[in-house]
Amino acid sequence: MSTEKPEFAVLSPEERQAVIVEKVNATGRVVAAALAQEFGVSEDSIRRDLRDLSDAGLVQRFHGGASRLVTPALDFHRRETVGTGEKQLIGRAAAVVIPEGATLLVDSSTTVLHFLRSLPPSLSVRIITTAVDVAAAALDHPLSEVIMIGGRLGRLTRNATGAGAIEAVRALKADYCILGTCALDNNLMLRADDYEDAYLKATMIKASNKTLLLATADKLGQVATYEVAPVSLVSTLFTSAHDNAILKRIQELGVDVEMT
Repeated sequence: MSTEKPEFAVLSPEERQAVIVEKVNATGRVVAAALAQEFGVSEDSIRRDLRDLSDAGLVQRFHGGASRLVTPALDFHRRETVGTGEKQLIGRAAAVVIPEGATLLVDSSTTVLHFLRSLPPSLSVRIITTAVDVAAAALDHPLSEVIMIGGRLGRLTRNATGAGAIEAVRALKADYCILGTCALDNNLMLRADDYEDAYLKATMIKASNKTLLLATADKLGQVATYEVAPVSLVSTLFTSAHDNAILKRIQELGVDVEMT
């Protein structure tokens, strides 16, 4: 005999998600298996609910459940307006090193947008991305071939994720991965706020001959929930940070550091 609460058995997905948010905010975290039993639905349904809530910036997903957001996440367009001058300098410095005919695997990042806008108009490049805004910016470059990898789009990252996107990236071999990051912690580990975004970033690094990391000063020494990869896998770090003790440690790993 089913033991779900009668009122939960007749909820629409939207109503169920509203209850889940209340539970997360009240208890700090929820587990998908327990929610499935409580609501009388499949774990797949709960996982879809948690993905939707994470995309809307209402919860933080982890493997098997979700937790309360420590701080509200800024959406992509709001992040684009923060530190614009700093990001422009980083983007220009990184754009200079791209050779003619390069294939670029480009991450979803507001700093990366400034990189794309700084590519010389006479430079012929192939740009492959999972990010809506990156693809749109790349189309403004007169000599770029733009390839957009599809998948399920996240509202906060404005990026395609999921198994299809991962497999498509894994099959590539790019000259450069152009990467942004949510954080570079004191253990010299790149980190992300979103679980699927972290996995996608790690896959992009593996699919590229070189990785150029574009990071504003505020990202160094910070922590985000999900591990991406050690910074030792990066070829060159372009950053606005100066006189930061962490930079010397990064250089000791063999990573080139370009300060803007």
